[in-house]
Amino acid sequence: MLQPLSDTLSCDSVLLRQYRADEAYNYARELQAPELGWWDWLKLKIDEFLSEVFSISDKGDFRIVIYIILALAIVALIAFILYRYQFKLFGRAGQIANKEDEEDNIYGVDFDTVYAKAMAQKDFYKAVRIVYLRTLRWLSDGNKIRWQLYKTPTQYTREYLSVEFERMTTAFMRVRYGNYQATEELVKLMIDLESKIKKGGEE
Repeated sequence: MLQPLSDTLSCDSVLLRQYRADEAYNYARELQAPELGWWDWLKLKIDEFLSEVFSISDKGDFRIVIYIILALAIVALIAFILYRYQFKLFGRAGQIANKEDEEDNIYGVDFDTVYAKAMAQKDFYKAVRIVYLRTLRWLSDGNKIRWQLYKTPTQYTREYLSVEFERMTTAFMRVRYGNYQATEELVKLMIDLESKIKKGGEE
């Protein structure tokens, strides 16, 4: 009859403590979640939220319809804001323009009368503005530009290529946007450029 074997294994507690103190043998750390700072934690939560919101599980997921509606609503809102607060081409920069100055429609304006009144009052800013408007009207009537309320002066220079018109537009923009002082000499220059534009260029 065989005799039962005695257990000869023994635990070296000193060696075991050494292994536990050695980080090279700390395999449990691989199973622990890393400690996150508040910023990393916030980014993780945002990523999880976006992943949940924008993940489409199948073709029948109704969320895609909601996203399309939201996108269309945002586009419509932007379009409304652009239309409602559209860029004022001929208002005086940095100042509250009067009612007459806000009128930037080139149609229904008696240019000659307004110009004569502006010069009589030595309102050279208005004179510069009305000469530029009058030139736009002439170009529009001749189908040389496509006048639109929302367009900027620079857009018109790309439609009608002319050295004189570009100089006129630059002078107008310096007064309008750069707050340069309009002078009688500048008005005379605008008139001269307008005349050359109507004659087809510099003589």
